Amino acid sequence: MDLKVEEQRTEPRIAVQFQAMVSGSVESEGTGIILDLSRNGCRLESQLLMLPGLSLELRIAVPGLEWALKVDGADVQWANEDLAGLAFVRIRETERQRLSELVSARLANEADIGDGAQGELMPFEFQGLEAVLEKNPEVATRKGLAWFTQDRAEFRFRGGSLLGRAFPTCTPEFAAALGKLVSAGGDTEADFALALLQNYLGSTSIDGVLKEIVARFPHDDRKLGEVRTIINSTGLTSGSGEFALAEAWRVKKESLTRWLTDGRPAITAFAEQHIAEFDQMIAAERRRVEIERELRERSQHEDESGHDHGYRPKPF
Repeated sequence: MDLKVEEQRTEPRIAVQFQAMVSGSVESEGTGIILDLSRNGCRLESQLLMLPGLSLELRIAVPGLEWALKVDGADVQWANEDLAGLAFVRIRETERQRLSELVSARLANEADIGDGAQGELMPFEFQGLEAVLEKNPEVATRKGLAWFTQDRAEFRFRGGSLLGRAFPTCTPEFAAALGKLVSAGGDTEADFALALLQNYLGSTSIDGVLKEIVARFPHDDRKLGEVRTIINSTGLTSGSGEFALAEAWRVKKESLTRWLTDGRPAITAFAEQHIAEFDQMIAAERRRVEIERELRERSQHEDESGHDHGYRPKPF
């Protein structure tokens, strides 16, 4: 067995959905979504053509981090349609430390949540159940809430996955049912909605549900932080180029300005604050790209000038 793959499997993995800029594939550059992240590798979902043996460079947009996480070398271990398993083989020490801290923090958060109740789950893999749920969004949200309550840790991969198949897009009816559940419910209902909205990153149709969470829990830092994470994980386009990430955040910032007309003070305050945060993120990402560009140009100029960057013996 490949030792890299075996080592990656023994490392703790966290379930994430981080947008990433990918370069080095057969098609040179594009975007993807990072899944099942560990200190040694990840799964990558992307429409880029990825073949075993390729070495990719990743810039991973992690909500809450000012700078994108950079992996200089991620070797493709296996590829299957739009999915690929990557092993991190070249990563700077500072970036490795940031990655390790990220994984440790997520693992600690999962431990705080706990394993949840061990009751028997609804058999949601039952053939044809998606067709039943998709006809009635209110029934679907009630069933989903029951599954979430039984096992929060596995909900995304089981009940959440089923609801994602029943509602591949967040329809206005489904969003309305979720918003109604949040408005009339408490912590559990809001946490359920936040978990379920992971299925619809990139869709503005979820904004109404996010607004209800902000309005219902204006002083709950954890929930507001998760709302920010969902917002930050959306809006990335298939565009390429050095400033693609900054441009994606600019587009998302523009869409957030619509929240300012909601009329509810809590939502207006949240939008104003997060728009300011987007400005900081965009400026930081542009600075990072400009610094990298300057370093590349300087290195290229030195090489063309005939400078020898190799070993020089120390004078005696």
